[in-house]
Amino acid sequence: MNQLSFFDIEKPKPDGVTLRDKGIRMAIEHAEDLHEGWQGKALEFLEGFVKENRGRKFSGEMVRLTAKGVLEDPPSLRAWGSILLYGARRGWIKQVGWIRVENPLAHRTPAALWEGCL
Repeated sequence: MNQLSFFDIEKPKPDGVTLRDKGIRMAIEHAEDLHEGWQGKALEFLEGFVKENRGRKFSGEMVRLTAKGVLEDPPSLRAWGSILLYGARRGWIKQVGWIRVENPLAHRTPAALWEGCL
């Protein structure tokens, strides 16, 4: 009898974009559950940040740190991913490269480097 190994079994594999979008959606929904209206406030904050920093390069981490004390912190910092993607899709910001994050819990992982377009 021929046994199949674990690796021989065909399973559907979720792609990275699907998993990213699911994680972002979960993070923003959780932020809204705890702080009703957080997404709208964060979008307003991003728009103002971009207008004040037109043509300058920045990371999402820089936006998040600047928002400290102005907005409530979302339960997961991943909620900011939704805000930045919205800004990019609306043409407020464009990705121009990569930068290493300073957050020690993120282990200097690369993150998008943005430039404001408003």
